Amino acid sequence: MKYIHIAGTNGKGSAAEYIYQIIMAAGEKAGCFTSPHLVSRTERFRANGREIGDAELDMLLQEVRNRDLAVNSTLFAAYTAAAQLWFERQGLDYAVLETGLGGRMDSTNVVTPAVSVLTTIGLDHTDVLGGTIEQIAMDKAGIIKPGVPAVSMRQRPEAEALICAEAKRKGAPLYSLPLVRVLSSTLAGQAFESDGRRYEIRGIGEMQPEVAALAAMTARVMGFGEDAIRKGLAQAVIPCRAQYIPGVPDMLLDGAHNHDSVTALCRTLDRHFPDRRKTLLFACMKNKDYADMAAQLAPRFEQVVVTRVDKMRGVETQTLQELFDSQTACRTVEDPLSAYETAAETVRDSGSLLVVCGSFYLAGKIKSKV
Repeated sequence: MKYIHIAGTNGKGSAAEYIYQIIMAAGEKAGCFTSPHLVSRTERFRANGREIGDAELDMLLQEVRNRDLAVNSTLFAAYTAAAQLWFERQGLDYAVLETGLGGRMDSTNVVTPAVSVLTTIGLDHTDVLGGTIEQIAMDKAGIIKPGVPAVSMRQRPEAEALICAEAKRKGAPLYSLPLVRVLSSTLAGQAFESDGRRYEIRGIGEMQPEVAALAAMTARVMGFGEDAIRKGLAQAVIPCRAQYIPGVPDMLLDGAHNHDSVTALCRTLDRHFPDRRKTLLFACMKNKDYADMAAQLAPRFEQVVVTRVDKMRGVETQTLQELFDSQTACRTVEDPLSAYETAAETVRDSGSLLVVCGSFYLAGKIKSKV
């Protein structure tokens, strides 16, 4: 079984899904292990288009405990070991692994992959990975293995330099993504050109063409043909990444939870909904730069509802209200589902677009109800 190992700050889950779909489109047996989940933990484990069952996962986790297979005592390490067991027993040809946090010390960094993949690197999890781009890039570049090809998105100069140095030190061929040109972008999807090739995707987010182009380049490095690449990219559906859901109300679900991903979300809103009235439903975790996120988002919304998706780790609603109140009308509702009902009612009355962001956990809770 050949592994594809993915690290980065933003776009990891999307890259994993695109690559997974390309491999299946080529007729190969493929698995995909991602995090976090949106609704159910079983979402993290998929093989040949099927999610693992709850009982099946429980049995694997028990085996991991009994045989002491996890690299450390964290639940994520147990999940990683369970995924490897499951993939091996499914007789897969390929498995896509997304890191949980960082790269060098991540539980997934026990494999020697067929290719290492790096999405964009920015400031996130600074309490663990370090407070500079250089420190974070050094950690994430730790997935590069000696002699193993590495594929990277275009990076900030300081990250680019560290990735190049790490690849050179390990004798790993490095493929850098060329410029991506968006040809068309509508609420039905996007067409783009990369490396002289034209592709189409369903995702409408600003980041999606570059992430899809990264997946295409990864597939080419692995020897997959253009027919499989085009088919895989075109059929991929990536939930809660600028996911537009028309209805009553019209809604955009996004897991944006750091500076770069919120910047991309704002560009998506400016591109597709420049003149649409908009209401925001927002919650985030304490270890995020929520002041920066609020500063970017507030000017684009006439109303905001803030909530708390996690009692222990979530930012207090009063803190968030103070940040948003300085620029727009803001209400607080502690319970996320009640907050959704409040925001949805407001949107129905005004005909606005409802945007949900700040946390994948919040986006997942709302997605499960619509």
